[in-house]
Amino acid sequence: MTIKIYRPENPILKKYIECFYTLEQTSEESSATYFTFPSIYTIVTMSEKTETLIMENKMTIRYCQSNPIETNLVCNFNEPVLINYEGVINEITTYFKPLGINAFIPNNLRDYAEGNFPDFNPYEDYKETMAAILSIKDPDEKIRVLELYWLSKFRPFENVLLAEVLTEMLHTNNINQSMMKLSYTTGRSRTTINKHFDQHICKTPSQFKKIIRFRAAIQSRLDDQNRVGLSYSVDYFDQSHMIRDFKKLTGFTPKFFFSKITTLEKGVIKWMFI
Repeated sequence: MTIKIYRPENPILKKYIECFYTLEQTSEESSATYFTFPSIYTIVTMSEKTETLIMENKMTIRYCQSNPIETNLVCNFNEPVLINYEGVINEITTYFKPLGINAFIPNNLRDYAEGNFPDFNPYEDYKETMAAILSIKDPDEKIRVLELYWLSKFRPFENVLLAEVLTEMLHTNNINQSMMKLSYTTGRSRTTINKHFDQHICKTPSQFKKIIRFRAAIQSRLDDQNRVGLSYSVDYFDQSHMIRDFKKLTGFTPKFFFSKITTLEKGVIKWMFI
């Protein structure tokens, strides 16, 4: 399996998209298996000539000559998922920042997010264009054309309430402040905040905060591989709080999870290959 990560070149896209990546397997005999974990990003994936089999907490993506293209949306899973690739794979994925995808789709995100890893087809020309992009041999050119497509669909999107709440969660030291406090800070009811999260992020504020803490703990550990023991300074109340969240989001205790940390991608994409 070959994975290459790209950052957006266009200044408009940089505001909304964290990265793209291409994933390729060139042999019919190839296979790769990894765990992926809940994320604050909205992920859009397209793959050429594959079929995806979904079981509880497991996805198998395998080569399928008769299926020209698959396009999927990943935004509302909150537990670890085991991913297995079988055979020849040609895939491109876009990682949208929180709220980012809403500037490129005509309806609320919730309208596309029903079910596990649903088919994603927001425009009449979407699948045809994605198939054409996947057929491009040069991976750099693929990304260039994909950027142009997203730019062609750009429509200004603004949600003042969610922007304020996300700023509180992501850019301050107040990740653990209660919904009551967030309600007071924004001047909006908890019901209203929950409704906006559901429509445009497809997670509850509680789920979102839990993932922020988890991702911050991973990044903190990756940034200091020589640290002895586990740190609870990244917004966990205590050891039991951290263990409980890690078991929910990864299926593992923090100790076991971090023992496998060398297999985790050190950027936005954090997988554990097995």
